[in-house]
Amino acid sequence: MIVFFALVITYFAFSWGLPWHKLPSTISFSYIFDLLFALGISFFFRLPWKFRWRPNIASVKVMGETLALAVGCLLAIWYMDIETPFRLVHGLEWHLLFFAPVLEELVFRQTFQRILVHNVGGKRVTSMLVAAIFAFSHLIGLAVLPPEYVPFIGFQVFYTFVLGVICGQSLLRFHSVLAPIFMHFLFNLSFYVALQLEII
Repeated sequence: MIVFFALVITYFAFSWGLPWHKLPSTISFSYIFDLLFALGISFFFRLPWKFRWRPNIASVKVMGETLALAVGCLLAIWYMDIETPFRLVHGLEWHLLFFAPVLEELVFRQTFQRILVHNVGGKRVTSMLVAAIFAFSHLIGLAVLPPEYVPFIGFQVFYTFVLGVICGQSLLRFHSVLAPIFMHFLFNLSFYVALQLEII
C-alpha cells in the first residue's frame, strides 16, 4: 500500500508540478509523461497487458450504463447552464476522443488499479479508491482555468468518480484494458457530439 501511494504522489508531483503547458508543442508533453509512466510502471511491476476483449451482453450493459451517465451529465450541465471549458482546447477531438481515454485509462486502470488488485486484493474497494484518485486528478482545472469554470470542475469531479467506477469495474469484469478505454471513449464521445450540436 505504501508503494502504491508513493507512486500516486510521484505521478501527481510530475503531472501537476511541471509546467507542461509552457513547453512549445502542439501535443501536450504531459501525455508523453502519462504514456511513459504507464509503460515504465507496468514493466517494472510486471503488470499484465491484456488487450483481447470480446464484447458480449454484459459489455453492452456496461455501455448502456456509460451512456446513461453521459446523458444524465449533459442534461444537468444544460439545465443548470454550467459553463464548460471544452471550447478552449485546441484539437479537442484528439484530446477528448483519443488522448484522454487511452492515456488516462493506462495510468489509472492499467497501472494504479492493477497494482492495487495485485498487492492488496479487495477488487471493488480498490476500484473505488482508484476512481476517487481519477476524479481528484481533474482538480488541476482549478489551477489552470478561469474562475467561471469552477462550477464545472466541481461537477466534473463528481461525474469522473462515477465514470472511474464504471471503467474500473469493466477492467475487473472483462480483464482487458480495452474495455475501460472504450467506456471512457464512449462517454467522451457523447460530450463531443453534444458540443458539436451546441447542446452544451
